[in-house]
Amino acid sequence: MKVIADMHIHSSHSRACSKDLSLENLEKYARIKGIGLLGTGDFTHPKWVQEIKSKLREN
Repeated sequence: MKVIADMHIHSSHSRACSKDLSLENLEKYARIKGIGLLGTGDFTHPKWVQEIKSKLREN
């Protein structure tokens, strides 16, 4: 099985990153690029964790 992944994406809560790094935009551009698995480096930021919990769902 072939998996294309990006395992270290920052969020809009990182100081030097775009404020457009929403989950919706990350998903949109991952699909365009053929990326099927995303990981985030900001998983401990309280606002990012809250956004992840409110928007993601299990399949």
